[in-house]
Amino acid sequence: MEKYEIARDTAIKRIKVADHILTMTYPLVQDPKLLKVVMKNMFLALQNAILMLLYYERLYKRIPPFPENFDSLMPYLKKVLTKYNISTGYIGFINEIREIMQKQKESQVEFIRKDKFVFASHDYELSVMTNKELKDYIAKTKLFMQQATKVVEENERIIGKR
Repeated sequence: MEKYEIARDTAIKRIKVADHILTMTYPLVQDPKLLKVVMKNMFLALQNAILMLLYYERLYKRIPPFPENFDSLMPYLKKVLTKYNISTGYIGFINEIREIMQKQKESQVEFIRKDKFVFASHDYELSVMTNKELKDYIAKTKLFMQQATKVVEENERIIGKR
C-alpha cells in the first residue's frame, strides 16, 4: 500500500470519528469536552488529506521531497491545489483550524460555559468552540477531502491503478 493510500484511509477514518462524535455521541452525552476531541480528529483528517495529495504527487515525482511538518506543507499544497483547480481558499481554512488547535494546545485554562468549550491564552484571550461551528468546519473538511480524493482517484484511473 502506497503512502498516499494510507493517508487517504487515515483521513477518512478521522473524519468519520469526528462526525460520529459530533452528531451521535455529543447529543446524547452533552459534554462540551467532546468538542475538543472532534476538533482534534477533524484537524488530523485535514492533515492526512493534505498528505494524501502531496504523497500522490511525490510518487510520480511532480513535486520534490518535502518535510512532513505542517508549516512546510503549505507551499506545496498551494501548487497542487492550483494545478487541479481546487480552491486555494482552503489554505486559509486549514490555517484557521491550525491556529485554533495551537491556541487550544497552548491554553492554560479550559472550562465549559453553556454548551461551549472555552479556552484562554496566556493573556486570557478567550476562544470558544461550539457544536454549530464544528458542524460547519466538518462540512468544509468533508468538501476538501472529497475534492482531494476525486483528484487522486481520477488520476489513478488514467494511470490504470484502479
